[in-house]
Amino acid sequence: MRPDVTGPELYFLGGEGEAGALMRSLDWSASPLGNPKQWPQSLRTVVSLMLNSKFPMFVAWGPELGFLYNDGYAEILGAKHPAAMGGRFKDIWSEIWPDIEPLIGKALAGEASFWEDLPLVVRRRGFDEQAYFTFSYSPVHDETGGIGGMFCAVTETTREVETRASLRAEKDRLQSFFQQAPGLMVMLSGPEHVFELANPSYLKVIGAREVIGKPVREALPELAGQGFFEILDGVYATGEPFVGRQMPITLQRPGEPPRSLYFDFVYQPITDSQGRVIGIFGEGHDVTDLKQAEIALRESEERFRTVADSAPALIWMSDETGQIIFANHHYETLFGNPANDLEGAGWTRVVHPEDLESFRSAYLRAFERRVPVSVNTRVRDRDGQIRWLRCEGVPRLGSDGRFLGFTGCNVDVSEAKQAEIALRDSEERFSTALTIADLGTFDWNLRDNTVVASERTRAIFGFAEGEGGRAEDYFSRMLPEDVERVRAEVEATLRGSGRLDTQYRIHLPDGSIRYIASLSQLYRDAQGQPEREVGVFEDITEQKQWEEHQLLLINELNHRVKNTLATVQSIASQTLRTTETAAEAKTAIESRLLALSRTHDVLTRENWEGADLYEIVEQAVAPYSSESEDRLHLSGPKVRLSPRMALALAMALQELATNAVKYGALSNATGQITVTWNVEQGEPSTLDLRWAESGGPAVRTPTRRGFGSRLIERSLAQDLGGNVQIAFAPTGVTCTVRAPLT
Repeated sequence: MRPDVTGPELYFLGGEGEAGALMRSLDWSASPLGNPKQWPQSLRTVVSLMLNSKFPMFVAWGPELGFLYNDGYAEILGAKHPAAMGGRFKDIWSEIWPDIEPLIGKALAGEASFWEDLPLVVRRRGFDEQAYFTFSYSPVHDETGGIGGMFCAVTETTREVETRASLRAEKDRLQSFFQQAPGLMVMLSGPEHVFELANPSYLKVIGAREVIGKPVREALPELAGQGFFEILDGVYATGEPFVGRQMPITLQRPGEPPRSLYFDFVYQPITDSQGRVIGIFGEGHDVTDLKQAEIALRESEERFRTVADSAPALIWMSDETGQIIFANHHYETLFGNPANDLEGAGWTRVVHPEDLESFRSAYLRAFERRVPVSVNTRVRDRDGQIRWLRCEGVPRLGSDGRFLGFTGCNVDVSEAKQAEIALRDSEERFSTALTIADLGTFDWNLRDNTVVASERTRAIFGFAEGEGGRAEDYFSRMLPEDVERVRAEVEATLRGSGRLDTQYRIHLPDGSIRYIASLSQLYRDAQGQPEREVGVFEDITEQKQWEEHQLLLINELNHRVKNTLATVQSIASQTLRTTETAAEAKTAIESRLLALSRTHDVLTRENWEGADLYEIVEQAVAPYSSESEDRLHLSGPKVRLSPRMALALAMALQELATNAVKYGALSNATGQITVTWNVEQGEPSTLDLRWAESGGPAVRTPTRRGFGSRLIERSLAQDLGGNVQIAFAPTGVTCTVRAPLT
């Protein structure tokens, strides 16, 4: 029985958080913690504190360490939430249990512990991932003074640890780069611009003085009043880089007089993963010697041209009006025209007419807002073929912060775009085919037993909201006699070729039984281990029913042919025995054969809308009645039967009459048959019908049931939804039918 978890005494489960709501709705009967109403006050206090805290927390209580947590901790659990609530600590974190069990043991022994950035490999999203946590394990005393459990306040520091590691690696890389770079390079951190790195070229310019670890105002006091401190403050505050061209600067090396120099330099803000400025990178060149500056500029332009023309992408630059002022050699390779064709008309020469408006709009917005732009567009190459380009550009600023234009790179993404279109078309065709075929799809993750299923699959298995996401949901629907076989087939698939083609029966919530066909393919990971099973479901109930019905019809046809011959023979025999002339016998035989034919019409009629019970009984015995013999007696009220019920009774009565002719009351000259029925009123009303034979040969109970008896007792009972019994009394066969009238 589900325990009651409502009432004012459960105040400690209050709050608006998801974890509290989950605790109030949870079925605690399967949890080692039991009904919250029986929790001790010490546990209640900890739970109330935890649920009303925004800091990630959990408590593990009792001998089995039942696990409770708040909303903050639910984010750390990932896919383990909400199933982890109320579970066993060891089951929830089984993958890290060997690492944390000693720490838990200390807490349960009364010793608190604190760990900072502890590395653990956790599996909370279906795969192993390295994570880091800062947490404390504290013992929690119960009412007896003993230790009832442990409490944990935790924060995940994975991002911080990775950020620090990344920064250290970046710092090491930059240090190496700085040491080898010919230009002046410096790394400043924090709002005070503390020197972290400075390469030899920079130290050579400022002279032999210790600057690492000092703020720039302390390390280079002679810069006061020259505007550089203010420029650094502005870059740090705005996050915008500063580029200086031939900026005058006065430096004073230790023991030397002041000297004036000119530098080209850039101050580039350094940001963390959240985009916050944490430092400034400075790079510059001494351009005091104008000749050396001209040579350096020319070499720089040549290097840029060489790199740009060697790139397998279209590199370009525009001025502040958007006019193209530079394009590398790739433009001519792609379009067959020199790059100066772009001057004036720009990209309108090559962009596909249908994409031109959206292309223009994207670049106009970027120019107006001075923000990067990224857009996909179609073009025609030098051979007239349609190709897709990924066009990206970033704004370029002058030393005074003036907008100079855009620098960009256009990459040919035709193959990726065509693959994307082909994939979308393929998915649409596949979806259409599945819909037409009325198939449901599934993707079974063999690592965590989760299943991603289509809506058709959920409909086939009769799943409600929240069901169908676990493999056991599907096995639980199977009939018990099919489960073991299917599990064995799945295991064989995991060991073998990986293809599974099977059929089984399921039991739906409405009580119906359906036949399911499943076809799937196993996929393995890089190590060859089973990873996923992907396939389709098909409801083949109607097919199975038709196969069973077809088999029944074949058996019935074989049986009916034999019985029909016997019936015809009996009709002829009885008629000849009771008639005096050949003409009289001919007329009687034709009449009875015609009645037999009418009975067969009832059995094979497809569009029958219903029939009177008296007519059904009368047609069934008509071939065996005659005016000269009073052997068949029918009585009962007027009853209207449905087509299904009429057909089923006609078949059964015909079978009883045939057996009576062959072995029973109609096999001699004196036997009698009485058919009576009545209706018991109710919701629904019930039909009671009785077939009774008398005066025939002594009846012996058959040693085995033939097809006819099985057809009457089983098929008739199933078709009518009622009960049918045949009794082989020595004085004559009786058959009773009791069925609801629908």
